[in-house]
Amino acid sequence: MLIMNEKVKDILEKNNLWWQSKGVAPVVPEFERERVKSLYSNDKKKAIILIGPRQAGKTTIIKQTIKNLLKHIDTQNIVYAPMDILKGATVMDVIRAHSELTGRTKGTYYFFDEVHYDKDWSVSLKTLVDTKTENQYYATGSSATILLKNVSESGIGRFKFKHIMPMSFREYAAINGNRPKIKIEFQDFEKVFKNELLVISEQRLLEPIFQRFLIYGGFPAQFDFDYGLAEWQNHLRQNYVSLSIYKDILTNYEVRDPAVLEDLLYLVSEKTSLPLSYDAIAKSFKLTIETVRTYLNYLETAGLIISCEFYTKNILKRQRRNKKFYVLDPGFNTALNYAKTLNDDVASKNVEIAVANHLVNYIRNNTGLLQVHIPYWRKKYEVDFIVDINKHPIPVEVKYTNEVTTKDIRGMLEFMDENKSKHGLVITKNIAEFRQIDSKQIALIPALIFLAGL
Repeated sequence: MLIMNEKVKDILEKNNLWWQSKGVAPVVPEFERERVKSLYSNDKKKAIILIGPRQAGKTTIIKQTIKNLLKHIDTQNIVYAPMDILKGATVMDVIRAHSELTGRTKGTYYFFDEVHYDKDWSVSLKTLVDTKTENQYYATGSSATILLKNVSESGIGRFKFKHIMPMSFREYAAINGNRPKIKIEFQDFEKVFKNELLVISEQRLLEPIFQRFLIYGGFPAQFDFDYGLAEWQNHLRQNYVSLSIYKDILTNYEVRDPAVLEDLLYLVSEKTSLPLSYDAIAKSFKLTIETVRTYLNYLETAGLIISCEFYTKNILKRQRRNKKFYVLDPGFNTALNYAKTLNDDVASKNVEIAVANHLVNYIRNNTGLLQVHIPYWRKKYEVDFIVDINKHPIPVEVKYTNEVTTKDIRGMLEFMDENKSKHGLVITKNIAEFRQIDSKQIALIPALIFLAGL
């Protein structure tokens, strides 16, 4: 125990150099994502848990938060604990070692990076919050697979989860020096068209950045080095796919054949935007339907894919219909497909992937839900997505072309008739206009404008 305590103290001192020297701070990128501002909290009643896929930037965000806190908080009251390096140490070991080193017991900000290396972390943080220690606790984990698995029901109310996902296009444009000026409001699409010159200007400035975003995606690690495309795609496959499957899933769940997980992931990438039948997949992979359902759930909780359920208020009907699945990021999709150029097919799929993920984040931010399943709809014709907030469903169709006819959006019109929806959204390549069809208002917005403004 004494040896462990000394080891913890040694690692903490090496990773918290600001305790000894004022003016020292973590070395982090200058660009700060919007999530950094949302982490400052005086709510000592809850621990803040950053949840999200690997390499989405969670560690960078907490280090940027530390750097900002160092400007007005006593340096010895800020603790960064890399739990992956402190293997074998617990949350309580870190707090004890910090107290012995500095004498501080109150008013401290604790940052536990990769907190799942302590299997009892959720119980410890729950206890600390309940005992009102006057400290603020932050934690990150590599995926929802581990974090949500270890959170007991009694701990849910003590934790405030914040999802950290790959960069949105808005953030991607900003880090490339062009912070978008346009803003999309789902309840008032007409605002987009009130400043036509701004739309034209944004399209011109953002187009080259958008093309890069569609092929490289939004994982922030691409800015750490000057990656070529092939090198970046290898990085994603090796450091994201492999680690997510072999460290996040296989260490927590029993999977007889790990290769099946990779095959399912590649299948999702290949069949993007198409409803997938559990029964057909089960027959192809010689698995039970329940195993297919379970494996796809593992991939989703690990942050590799997102799912779209059928839109209906009938729960039983929803469960019987096939789901659509999307990989998490357009650049991730090009990596899985070994795509080297952005041809029309790749661009169209990647735009739909980007829209799906941006809508998931939009819904999550507006509802506070941990697990978001954005729905699609299909009767005679199909609608890609339904955004239903406050019981006002808005159909969203992705048509990444320069020509959209009424025939192209007949699924949307069918949905609007059946659900008495007044507004619909079509995401296009370059078309920006507002159409009135009977009593229906259809906004056509270029993909890069929509994603930049959401």
